[in-house]
Amino acid sequence: MQYQCPKCQSRKVMPVAQANGVAARPMVPKSLVILIPTILVLLLLIIICIVMSIFGSGVGQTLQILTYAAAAVAVVSGIMFWRDLPDFKISMQAFMQSQKKWKCRECNHEWEN
Repeated sequence: MQYQCPKCQSRKVMPVAQANGVAARPMVPKSLVILIPTILVLLLLIIICIVMSIFGSGVGQTLQILTYAAAAVAVVSGIMFWRDLPDFKISMQAFMQSQKKWKCRECNHEWEN
């Protein structure tokens, strides 16, 4: 199913909240909740290591250990998310198909399926 605006053919569409009660939500795996912050922390630690290597006298052992630990957690949670990905895709597709009202983010056109 293609999700695009019937007016301007943009793919930048979003579902509109419906007032008819409980909205269906996709199942977000816990591994994704762990993976995203871990990647951000790992990126921050890598940037700190590079800056300390360039402007300082080198990276300390504690910072190296933290960087390796964050990388290991990111790899493990990435593998766990990869295993959860098929179920996440199915729940996201069910969520998108259950939506009836849509709005285009470019032209603000609203429509119903």
